[in-house]
Amino acid sequence: MTRVLEYGNEDNYKTDGSLRETWAVYRRLLGYALRYKRQLAIVVVFSLVIAGTFTTVVFSVGTGLALLYQDPADPESIAADISEGLKGRGEDDEGNPTFWANFDLDGRFQSILDWAHLNDRNKTKGLAVLCVLLVLLMFIGGLARFLQEYMAGIIGAGISVRLNEEMFGNVIEQSNQFFDSHTTGEVVARFTNDAFMVNKGLANVFVKIIREPIKATVFLTIALCISWSLTLVVLVVMPLVGIVIARVGKTVKKNARRSLQKVAAMASVIHETVHGITIIKSFRMEGYEKARISREVKKLRKHLVRMARADAMVGPTTELIMVLGLVTLMILGHREVMLSDQDPESGHLNIVELLSLFTFLAMMLDPLRKLATVNNMVQTSVASAERVFAFIDARSEVVEAEDAVNLPPLRDSLRFEHIDFSYNGDAQVLGGLDFEIKKGEMVALVGFSGAGKSTVAKLIPRFYDPTGGRVTIDGVDIRGASLSSLRDQISVVTQDTILFHETIRNNIAFGNAEYSDERVRAAAEAANATGFIEALPEGFDTPLDEDGGNLSGGQRQRLAIARAIIKDPSILILDEATSSLDSESEKAIQSAIEKFVVGRTTLVIAHRLSTIQRADRIVVIDEGRVAEEGPHEALLAKGGIYARLYDVQFGAGQEDAS
Repeated sequence: MTRVLEYGNEDNYKTDGSLRETWAVYRRLLGYALRYKRQLAIVVVFSLVIAGTFTTVVFSVGTGLALLYQDPADPESIAADISEGLKGRGEDDEGNPTFWANFDLDGRFQSILDWAHLNDRNKTKGLAVLCVLLVLLMFIGGLARFLQEYMAGIIGAGISVRLNEEMFGNVIEQSNQFFDSHTTGEVVARFTNDAFMVNKGLANVFVKIIREPIKATVFLTIALCISWSLTLVVLVVMPLVGIVIARVGKTVKKNARRSLQKVAAMASVIHETVHGITIIKSFRMEGYEKARISREVKKLRKHLVRMARADAMVGPTTELIMVLGLVTLMILGHREVMLSDQDPESGHLNIVELLSLFTFLAMMLDPLRKLATVNNMVQTSVASAERVFAFIDARSEVVEAEDAVNLPPLRDSLRFEHIDFSYNGDAQVLGGLDFEIKKGEMVALVGFSGAGKSTVAKLIPRFYDPTGGRVTIDGVDIRGASLSSLRDQISVVTQDTILFHETIRNNIAFGNAEYSDERVRAAAEAANATGFIEALPEGFDTPLDEDGGNLSGGQRQRLAIARAIIKDPSILILDEATSSLDSESEKAIQSAIEKFVVGRTTLVIAHRLSTIQRADRIVVIDEGRVAEEGPHEALLAKGGIYARLYDVQFGAGQEDAS
């Protein structure tokens, strides 16, 4: 069943709704459940206890009330009548022994009478004994039910946690192309909604799929012992019930899948709204956003209503079909009673036996009805599980080679050799790109918007792989290097500063417990960040708001540079790291960068003239390839693309990118 997820097209993972496909997904879920063998065993044991106590209650009520309120003038005749009626079931028409033949029914019912002392004086005592017995049985059954459902809940919760861990572990290893193909809201919805929908279905199914069949089997066995021929009449309708369950379940699964997609779409809108709340309020777009979320909610409601309608159909439809079987049984049962009245020795059912048969078949109806709803739970779980497994089974476009080598720190040069690249396999972003960066050299990458500058920077740490050509470090194709040895020697500082809801210390060290406090402080000092950090109430232990919202833009950027410095990388990538800052913040950051880049191989994507002029060499990209390269003054004198770019971005005394 496992299929590799193609980015942007998860239809490849959907099942066709057949029993085989559905069972394949659910069997995989059961594989997770089997890791909880002890809890599953407890669920099975308590299911047997529940079925046993429930059956005993039915027997106790029926038999006890019959004994209490029969004519007390001749109590011995009660046992004789009951045992004689059942004893007739001890032999078939040919005189062969049946199920009841081994029971001394006369003696057993006489013992019950003797024990209960059922006469006018002791009816109250007998009733008290019956009531105590019923309370005790219900207490045992209730305790067993609690423990069963509690253990099932433990199993379901454990599976949900495991699914979330596996899903996150795989998602975080995906290439950037995966995240280009899935919105943030969609990814979050898989963790917050889909995995727990699986849990909801599993917990209910584990309870019912074990308990209800046991109860139904017990009642069916008793009914067959009373009259196998009449019981089979009821069983004839079971295929019709199965057809109804299958068709309704298919509808439930389809709408469950679509509702999950709508939940993800709604989550995306909410995420965008929260993330862009400042713009929304400044442009007074609250009404527009309300309309967006309203459209998504209405789409979700439509599928939820369809699911509810399909789910609501199962019980009544199943019960109607079962009642049709019971009506047929009543007609045939009437014939049995009439024949029995005419000839009590004929072996036909009497009225007491027929009522007993009706009772146990009716008791069998409730577990069957609950089992009918289990299919809808299964289909809902499968629809959610498909989406979870799609993320668990997704394969990254960027994979580490089986024979990957550990790449030593750069010694000579970083080369781009005839690089081709496309994000969607159609539009070419880079075509025949070829240039080299020597160790310790600072190269500025410039070009008009859309030329492919940021794409070049993303190829170095293998956020993407080129579709043609290769990137090499000291002659080694980076696709043959281990990702850890490659990325450990690269630091990236981007224009969009990414900080986390952690302390300043943890944001700089970023999960590396080996970095000492002294090293963290040294990185902050090198980034000119120590001053504002120590001015904060808790210094380096100050927790940051989401995205570092309690800091200014320049302060956030300095923390990002400190995070890059602490790695002591061989290769530094600055992707428009100062383009959105004011002049004062830029000055502090440029000072930090100038000290940091000394002796490091640096690729700068810059819009500021001051940054470009500090570069050892400028590489101009146009239409996905190198159009010009050289120092600033030489390229200006050439009067080519760089000169035009300079006039557009830096003409009339401008220093900022237009």
